[in-house]
Amino acid sequence: MRRALIGLCALAFAAACGGGETVSPPESPAATEASPVDPPASDAPITSMEDTPTTSVEDAPSGLTQVSGTALPKFEQLEDDTAVGRTPPVVVGTDLLTGEAVRIESQGRPMVIAFYAHWCPHCQAEVADLTEWLETNELPAGVDFFTVSVLEDATRGNHPPEKWLRDQGWQYPVVADTPALSVVEAFGLTSVPYLVAIDADNAVVLRFAGNVGPTEIAAFFAALLEPSA
Repeated sequence: MRRALIGLCALAFAAACGGGETVSPPESPAATEASPVDPPASDAPITSMEDTPTTSVEDAPSGLTQVSGTALPKFEQLEDDTAVGRTPPVVVGTDLLTGEAVRIESQGRPMVIAFYAHWCPHCQAEVADLTEWLETNELPAGVDFFTVSVLEDATRGNHPPEKWLRDQGWQYPVVADTPALSVVEAFGLTSVPYLVAIDADNAVVLRFAGNVGPTEIAAFFAALLEPSA
């Protein structure tokens, strides 16, 4: 299954030339192209350090997005990703589109988590292409699909993100990251768009940065449903 997913992502990467927006620290020359990732120290967010425990959901104020579990290492490469086989963090929040509670956690089914930034042109293209494709097609059933809105910046385009996604006709749960970028850090995100695939045993099987495309995402879902070799 993982080999099939890597093959699909490799094809998508070649087709899209790896399109994506890099997440850079404020002092980086590329900082003007992405939101800062340095959070306020007082917020004590989780880190992306290997084997670092996150804060407990129960420890934080209600009504805000919370993260628990162990943070994944930062994403560096598709092949030999050190996050593969690890248990992903759990994210609890409120769906920006419906106001309903959302828990991004394995329910004994595979799941895919897509990370988009409202100002990112590659994310905008991905969302537009997928919603247009879904007007006449369907993603395979049996895989849970969640979205996390990351790197929100009120000074940049398509703000607020919920309006952008609602205008696009997005139909999947969307949870906002915290101001301290706790979800970004928890999943090792370094650029957007970003995709994390988790199998039915709640283990990370693949992470990918860049545009995938709607037909590739559909094949991606189908591959997740195939029994492991």
